[in-house]
Amino acid sequence: MLGAVLAGGFLLALIAGLIIANSIQTRIEADHPPAGEFVEVDGTRLHMRQTGPSDREPILVLHGAASNMEEPFLALADTLKDEHVLWLDRPGLGWSDRPDAEWSPRAEAALITRLLDTLEIDRALVIGHSWGGAISMRLALDHPERISGLVLIAPALGAWIGDAAWFNKASFWPVIGPLFTRLLVPLTGKPQLRSGAVNAFHPEPVPEGYAETTSLALLLRKPNWLANARDMADVNRHLEQQEPHYHKVEHRTIFLAGKGDTVLWSHRHSGLTASRMKNAELRWIKGAGHNLHHHQQDAVAAAIADVRAG
Repeated sequence: MLGAVLAGGFLLALIAGLIIANSIQTRIEADHPPAGEFVEVDGTRLHMRQTGPSDREPILVLHGAASNMEEPFLALADTLKDEHVLWLDRPGLGWSDRPDAEWSPRAEAALITRLLDTLEIDRALVIGHSWGGAISMRLALDHPERISGLVLIAPALGAWIGDAAWFNKASFWPVIGPLFTRLLVPLTGKPQLRSGAVNAFHPEPVPEGYAETTSLALLLRKPNWLANARDMADVNRHLEQQEPHYHKVEHRTIFLAGKGDTVLWSHRHSGLTASRMKNAELRWIKGAGHNLHHHQQDAVAAAIADVRAG
């Protein structure tokens, strides 16, 4: 009898937790609605925003893991106000869908290239931050004719950077995975997002209202969480496949790396990669962290100008 009572109580608590978690996700979607336009590419709906004069060479901005286009937009919108900029929610993140197929940087680069086709854009200068840097390099490797140059901000490029965080792998465990993504992620995720932001900015300060302004909580939506978790769970395998080919990239490329970055070891990523490329330059920024584009906008603008000049 006692066992039945305990089991019934656990079931009721689980149901109540799932209801609360679902309401949290609904609230997140209401608080952070799509702010751009939707473009359908090969049956996949992508969310993006275009700003600036259309007669300039486009700049494509690719955000990093766990975020969306609002993250770099907050940092660089004013700096790039006179540029034609494509701010993209990378497939599976923000409000962009991801095809229901095995995913990889190669597949993502191919879909982004087809987006450029849809928008009738021949070439673009690409800015990639963190994991967006890995996608940028995949674009340069697979579709070099579509890229005019690269500005890579604290990019994640080197294989075997350590095991994926346990929660990324746990999201795909049988039985536990669905409960984790539907229950624990919405209920406990927001404090983790804030602590993650502090780590990403260290040693620089997190801008006031950063999490809210960048719609960071969209990561707690089930499809967003699973897309990002899959990317990060497979990160070493993806980078192992593309790292040996970086020397083939001939585009003018400028790497921006923070001396204080605690998210990744930039000597291993930006440093080693830049040394292997024919037309690359690494610019160290003292006192900067992983999200350096929020406090070092002048360095980003100078890199863009120098890539074009080069």
